Amino acid sequence: MAETTIAFSLPVDLAAAVWGRKGTESGKQTRIKTLLAVGLFAEGTISLAKASALAGMNRIEFALLLKQMGLPAYEYTESDFAEDAGFATSVLEG
Repeated sequence: MAETTIAFSLPVDLAAAVWGRKGTESGKQTRIKTLLAVGLFAEGTISLAKASALAGMNRIEFALLLKQMGLPAYEYTESDFAEDAGFATSVLEG
């Protein structure tokens, strides 16, 4: 995948919050990429696969991270559940 470099300025206190305790430059970049991946995924801009790749994780690891953050990895609505329940009932009644 082709990459580009993005540079921007942040107030020192916000930069410290974004970086967390990741002291190394690669640790800071990883944290920023992960936060960006979570945000873009949460707003529906990128898929789970793209978000997990951006964060440097596999899909399961990224889904677990989302769960820890209280965010859903998959959208499963009540109508999805009703459809699945109807299908399961029809199979069982066969």
